[in-house]
Amino acid sequence: MCVYHNKRRDFVARLEKRGPKKWRIVLELGIDPRTGKRKRKYKTVNGTKKQAEAIMHQLAAEYEEEGFIEPSDITVEEYLLQWLQEYAKHNVEKRTYLDYEQVIKNHIIPRLGKLKLQDLQQRHIIAYQNEKLENGRLDGKGGLSRRTVENHHRIFSQALSHAVFPYKYIKANPCSGVSAPRPSMPDIHPLTHEQARTLLDYVYEKYSYVIYALFYLALHTGLRRSELLALRWRSIDFENKRIHVTEAVEEVPGAGLVYGDTKNETSARPVDVGDDDIEVLRGLQRRNFQHYGHDKLIFLHEDGSPVRPDYITKLFRKIANKLGFHSTRFHDLRHTHATWLLQAGVNPKVVQERLGHASVTITLKRYSHVIPSMQKDAVQKLKKSLKQDSGRQYGDNIKKLPVQG
Repeated sequence: MCVYHNKRRDFVARLEKRGPKKWRIVLELGIDPRTGKRKRKYKTVNGTKKQAEAIMHQLAAEYEEEGFIEPSDITVEEYLLQWLQEYAKHNVEKRTYLDYEQVIKNHIIPRLGKLKLQDLQQRHIIAYQNEKLENGRLDGKGGLSRRTVENHHRIFSQALSHAVFPYKYIKANPCSGVSAPRPSMPDIHPLTHEQARTLLDYVYEKYSYVIYALFYLALHTGLRRSELLALRWRSIDFENKRIHVTEAVEEVPGAGLVYGDTKNETSARPVDVGDDDIEVLRGLQRRNFQHYGHDKLIFLHEDGSPVRPDYITKLFRKIANKLGFHSTRFHDLRHTHATWLLQAGVNPKVVQERLGHASVTITLKRYSHVIPSMQKDAVQKLKKSLKQDSGRQYGDNIKKLPVQG
């Protein structure tokens, strides 16, 4: 009897003679932890012993490299629901889990759920993404954005990677090799200093101090909407004039407001503020004293209810249109803050840390519109630093060089 032991000694392959030129390959795969019984896989081979041994070694090598993939009738729907319950629910933030659940249950399962997981191929992924780009909105009013479909791809790929390991339902991830749609960078519309004053003056006169303070701090700190609306009074260090950004809020359909960690590790950050910013916060504290508490949210309506992200988006759109800033979104207040910093000559690395970008490359790419003017300023500063005491610049001697004819 021919026996094969793998290097890890976690399985054995052996060859048994079953008749003239008939052999059975047996893979001993250890003990099933659920039943306590031995796990075996069989394959019958017709041919010579040498041929059967070659097939046995091939099967053993495949198992050692990839593990044995049990034939399974599990569907894409059954697997994704299992993955949500067993993995995602216990390993990601609640608002991230709700996003996964919404994408999987409302989009992926209705389109691909009935397929057997082991029949899912790259062409199915490509067709799904194309359909979502063309007509993926749940209300039937056209396609989803490239950024949204990219998010679908990321979630689906993550789930399928776990179907490879540790679940071992499939040998390879069908999403591998399929490119996700690349979202185009949306245009930004930063405000000038004059436009910002016009905005704040109008809001101060027409709306509550809560809304004024929110718009003011968005312009003067560069915090994201989700970060501003998740600020609590404990986040403010009045003595050292610093805001500690640790939370973000998202409005999830069917779940309401969900508070959790910030967008990424670099988003959790301290943000220094000035005297004027502290005074605005003090003013908000005095006006909302009936709702004040160390762990209470900063931005609350007069009745004590939280200011909702969607409310701010719609309110800002209404105000911007009224003032003639038709292309400006609330998020552009963050872009305005970054633009002002770069125009003032602040090091892009400092701007990156203040905004909570994952890298300075993102900051430079996002605000490339400011770079040309920064280069001009840099040249002027260089010339000024090279100017001699006599008032003559190093480049003046160039004029006296003979011209080559």
